[in-house]
Amino acid sequence: MRFIILLVLASTFAFGQKQYQKNTDQNGNLQSEGWLENNEKIDYWKFYHSNGTLSSEGHFKANKKDGFWSFYDDKGQLIKEGHFNNDSKIDFWKIYENAQLIEEGYYHNNQKSGHWNFYYVNSKLEKEGDFKNDKAIGYWKFYYKNGQLEKEGKFKLGKFTSYWQFYSSDGKKVSEGHFKDGKKQNWWLFYDANEKINHKCQLSNNKKNGFCLMYTDEKLTSAVKYSNGKRIKEWTDLKSFKRDNKLSDLRS
Repeated sequence: MRFIILLVLASTFAFGQKQYQKNTDQNGNLQSEGWLENNEKIDYWKFYHSNGTLSSEGHFKANKKDGFWSFYDDKGQLIKEGHFNNDSKIDFWKIYENAQLIEEGYYHNNQKSGHWNFYYVNSKLEKEGDFKNDKAIGYWKFYYKNGQLEKEGKFKLGKFTSYWQFYSSDGKKVSEGHFKDGKKQNWWLFYDANEKINHKCQLSNNKKNGFCLMYTDEKLTSAVKYSNGKRIKEWTDLKSFKRDNKLSDLRS
């Protein structure tokens, strides 16, 4: 009876023992190495590319990635780094390309969530804003490579919404107006090189649909009517316009 008890205790100890393991391919090249306990990966592990360079490194807990991890390309350059919990990306992450930081921001349960910054290869900020469940939300800004603001406005579930403003690469306003479900709607204003209104148009689903008012040196010169992007008629004086239309049509 005593022998049986000792045998059971010995087996239990052996089963729960922590051991270091190295895994190789059929040619003997090292593929991974790290700690096992109860046949599950735990603690620190390393994984390798077929050319022998480090592919990734980090910690496991009960066979799932946990804590800080780093990932590398087959040339040894860092491509991303951040935290895991129960095999899901969480908290702050950085993404690299050719050793340059191109993205940084927060994850929650493997999805972008919270503030993110994106960069050009010259390290200049390309765009910035918030995500929720991998979709852009709230206020965003986009920039040209020279650092000038390109556009700014709001997202809703990954689509342009509400009021947006657009600029040229030298910082001058180009256009502004409303979006709904990612498409241009209602009145839009368009500017010339001197930032004076050149024309303004009623849009629907990204197409001219209604009136376009044309200006020269901020003075109204003509009005053109469109239907679903197709030009219908033009007026060059107020009297003829009022004869064919209602001024209230310009408010919609």
